[in-house]
Amino acid sequence: MKNFFERFYFFLKAIKDHLEGWIALLSLKQKMALTAFAITLVSLYVSSHWIRGIEKKEPAVYVEVATPRLLEMKAVVSASGTVKAKQETTLSSKIAGRANKIITSEGNTVAQDEPLIELDATELEIQKDIAESAQRRAASSVDEGNYKRHKILYEEGVISKAEFDKIELEYKGSKAEKERLENTVKLQDEHVQSSRIQAPFHAIVAKIFIHEGEVVAPGQPLVQLVNMDEVLIEIPIIAKHIPKILPGLETQVSVEGLPQTFQGSVFRVSPVADPMSRTFETQIMVQNQTHILKPGMFAKVEVITDRKPQALTLPKAALVKQEERAGQFIYIIENQTAHLKEIQTGLESDHHIEILTPLAPNTQVVTAGQSQLHDTAHVSIVASPHEVH
Repeated sequence: MKNFFERFYFFLKAIKDHLEGWIALLSLKQKMALTAFAITLVSLYVSSHWIRGIEKKEPAVYVEVATPRLLEMKAVVSASGTVKAKQETTLSSKIAGRANKIITSEGNTVAQDEPLIELDATELEIQKDIAESAQRRAASSVDEGNYKRHKILYEEGVISKAEFDKIELEYKGSKAEKERLENTVKLQDEHVQSSRIQAPFHAIVAKIFIHEGEVVAPGQPLVQLVNMDEVLIEIPIIAKHIPKILPGLETQVSVEGLPQTFQGSVFRVSPVADPMSRTFETQIMVQNQTHILKPGMFAKVEVITDRKPQALTLPKAALVKQEERAGQFIYIIENQTAHLKEIQTGLESDHHIEILTPLAPNTQVVTAGQSQLHDTAHVSIVASPHEVH
């Protein structure tokens, strides 16, 4: 600033020396007008020089930058639910009887048709034998050959209708009795079979409800079985996401307390909404051969509705909003100058967002310091390009 005033002093002195003779010829009024003009000119000159000095001294804004990266991006719908076994059943007694023997134990793995509990079937065996004996006697009394012979004799007019009707009535009665006793034998056999409780599928014995020697009644629960090789997670999906949720879609499942994530798929989507919550119950199936997932666990599910393996992305921190303008914006750096650029975005993750607007791979995009920026602001990059991982 001192050099400026020295130069300005010598400039004015040179003008004075040059115009001194000419000024002497002017009238007083002309001299005053010239003086006012000179003062105005000097003021403008000094002001413009002062402003340029300030502009030249505007400090650079310190920023951090990142460059676009190609990353896999996924669109997900998140929900939470409870784990349950895909196959689960409670076996009940069909008959009354005493529990003679409990063959298995809680926690055991059992195969299909493997015996679990035996009920006392002594009385049932006796009733079955009685029914079989009666059925044999009834079968022997059914003389179909005799009936056929008398039918021929009736048709030839050898015997009267009254005689044939008597034979036919006896035949049909003994045949009906035979069929009734056959059904009784079949029912008694089913009762005997019901005294042996077997596993209907490969499963784990979750709970045994009775003790050996206990008398059980028809319909009383005996044992609970679960097959945990596959588990289901029931999650609620709100209506706006339902068009995107289709059977077979890939899912990722995490459970509190377990470090790993589990791969699953959409198994079933309810066609109707729950009348209370207005959500659609959706079942997610997960393979669980190690049985690490237990019924009753709380699980978080992400249904992957879209996936792009090579999406152009930036850190979410790069996005800026303009109060007077709608849309998404970023600042890009060219020659140490910030330029505001509007962009279109796509899929999002926790830290990154897909950029649909074309950007060169080496484009420097501001990720920190945007609050101090304006379009064409001078910047200074204080860190190497980086992104949040």
